[in-house]
Amino acid sequence: MNVASPLDRYFTALDAGDVEATTAAFADDALYIRPSLEVQGTLEIASGREELHAYFVARGKKPFRHDVRAIDGPDVFVEGVATQDGNELNSFLSHAVIGEDGLIRRYFALMAEAPGSKAASASRTRRARARRAPPRS
Repeated sequence: MNVASPLDRYFTALDAGDVEATTAAFADDALYIRPSLEVQGTLEIASGREELHAYFVARGKKPFRHDVRAIDGPDVFVEGVATQDGNELNSFLSHAVIGEDGLIRRYFALMAEAPGSKAASASRTRRARARRAPPRS
C-alpha cells in the first residue's frame, strides 16, 4: 500500500530513471546520503545539484521501484520497500528535510534486506552455516 509523501516527486522520477526530474526535486545546495547499492557497508554521498546529477546519471534506472509505507512530520521520515516484480527486495527508512519551496534540502537513507526477500533468506542460510562450521585451526 502506497501513502502520499512529500518525496513522491523524487521517488517517481527516480523509479522512472528520469535524471533531470530526479535532480530537480533537490535544492541547489542539497546533501544526499544513502547506502551504496554496489559496495555493501559503504555510503554514497552527493552534495549540491551538480554532484546529484552526476550521481543519478551514474546510477541509471534500476529494475525496482519504491513503495512508501509510512510518513511522519514536516521533517519527513519515510518508511518503505523497494520492490521488483511484486517481490520485496529491501526495506528502507529515509529522513528528508523539505524546504518551503518543496525541494529536498537534505536526504539520508538506511536500508536492509526485506525479511521475506531471497537475499535475506540467503543471508540467513550463510549465517546458519557459519554457526555450524567447525572452528579453523
